[in-house]
Amino acid sequence: MEVIISESKLTKILHKYLNMSYEGFDDCYHDWAEFNCGMGVCCDPYAVVFVLPQSEYDDYLFKLVNGNYYDDDGDYPSEISDELPEVCENRPDISDSEFETILMSEDMYERITNLFGSINIWRGPLLSIMNKTFHTNARSLIYIYE
Repeated sequence: MEVIISESKLTKILHKYLNMSYEGFDDCYHDWAEFNCGMGVCCDPYAVVFVLPQSEYDDYLFKLVNGNYYDDDGDYPSEISDELPEVCENRPDISDSEFETILMSEDMYERITNLFGSINIWRGPLLSIMNKTFHTNARSLIYIYE
């Protein structure tokens, strides 16, 4: 028997599941992401990582990225990797409309998919949760297979 759940109920259920599955979900901290720029680790001015309170910085739950410029491999022009971009000297503004895409971690994607099925079912509700919880303005939510 097929069960249909309204999007608002799915949003509530999904948010409750995230809080139970990821202790401190609503309290994730954020900072600029990093990438290996060939001179060590450099600030990624096109990505912000969100990390659970008890997790290590590089164990992010999801990223908020500028979909026009973000490169998952860090293949950026030399002016970004030669010296610290000026924007990286300040905390990231996660409400900036340039950061319009949420990139999920593999763990988060797999957990949600295993319980709720296809991303097409829960993409909208999860995007709504992320925007409301973290005060972002993301318009799309994706997962990139590695």
